[in-house]
Amino acid sequence: MNGDWTDPFWFPHTIIARVRRAGGGMGPRPEEPKPVVAEVLDKRELIRDANGTQVVSSTRVTVPIDADVPIGSLVTVWPGQATAREAEVLQVGIDQNGPPLPSHRILWLK
Repeated sequence: MNGDWTDPFWFPHTIIARVRRAGGGMGPRPEEPKPVVAEVLDKRELIRDANGTQVVSSTRVTVPIDADVPIGSLVTVWPGQATAREAEVLQVGIDQNGPPLPSHRILWLK
């Protein structure tokens, strides 16, 4: 528990992120899947999406601050388990902290 956000204490789970990128003439497309360390919390929350509309998020995922998983990306939680599912990122927040807790990103999933 040394404040290193790669420590399993802080991020005991792994998600699979398919980052959404602009795709030129074909429109936005998800990139190849990549694993990202995370903490996953299945919890229904009322949030505002990128357009300011109130929506229900089913899952909150915390990832390291340098994880690049923008709104619209597809995230698989609980990969390899019977409860695995893929959901779109509805909103992204940043939690700025000082030592000993490094900053991190919060992803709210559909």
